[in-house]
Amino acid sequence: MQSTHAEFKSERHDLDIVVFCDALESPANIGGVLRLADAFGVSQVVFFEGVSSLSTRSKSVSRGTQKIVNYSFLSDYQFDEREWFCLELTSSSIPLKQYKLKSNKVGVIIGNENKGVRDLFLKRFCSYHINMFGNNSSMNVINALTGALFHLTN
Repeated sequence: MQSTHAEFKSERHDLDIVVFCDALESPANIGGVLRLADAFGVSQVVFFEGVSSLSTRSKSVSRGTQKIVNYSFLSDYQFDEREWFCLELTSSSIPLKQYKLKSNKVGVIIGNENKGVRDLFLKRFCSYHINMFGNNSSMNVINALTGALFHLTN
């Protein structure tokens, strides 16, 4: 039987995770990022360029997590000294299963639904990808972020 919300006891981790969303546009994906951020104990979500507010659809998909997750919409951002990486399949990306945390501060950069992470970030930060075993060469950005956050927190 499924646990009720009152019965659920969340675990904690000691990571300081920032999710940086590069020009994300889909309201469903924006809401999905917020819901994942809560589920995985993300410290901050940055929506960089793209949209500038939450739509009704984003709020619906987020299931109320927009009220408790630290997020912002920015057009300028100063990257701090944390371990940043892009979650993107490129000709030089490394399988995510090889990523090893060096500190408790990490930043994950995810890209636009159609264009991916922009070159300016791909040139600045290392890229990791999730191995795929089917015929398609990409997966939904929320599915990829789920895999990355699961990897980081385990």
